[in-house]
Amino acid sequence: MGFGEYIVRTDPVEVNASDELVWGVLTNKQEYCEWNLFTSKIQTDFKIGSPVHLLVRMGPAKFRITETLCAFEKPRLIAWEKKFGARWLLFAKREQHIEPISDSTCRYYNVDILNGLLAPVVYLCFGNYMRRGFRDVATGLKAFMESQAGK
Repeated sequence: MGFGEYIVRTDPVEVNASDELVWGVLTNKQEYCEWNLFTSKIQTDFKIGSPVHLLVRMGPAKFRITETLCAFEKPRLIAWEKKFGARWLLFAKREQHIEPISDSTCRYYNVDILNGLLAPVVYLCFGNYMRRGFRDVATGLKAFMESQAGK
């Protein structure tokens, strides 16, 4: 592996809920702990350039991390990014995508893009944790949305 871009992408999950309803859950900070095993806590005002304080699980450990909101395109995309030291050293951007399929169904997936000198190391050491965590987010979101449908 050389330097460049390393991408951790999850397979899309079909959710039996509208994109608007899924967006509402993704932006409801108080309920994250009810469905999100990877990111159990989030604090932000969802304004571009604002900090996003996260509590994330990477394997057996939990980490507090602060990123910067860089995209908030209702109801399609939420993204945050972080420079670790200088941008050339390590830069990460996490995107959460929602794509409508019908009025009552949508597709959800995650993409994390790593760039910089340390990107290959982070990808090798943490890529599987990230992939598993992002899958947990997608399956947790799907299960939560579909459990709410009957209420």
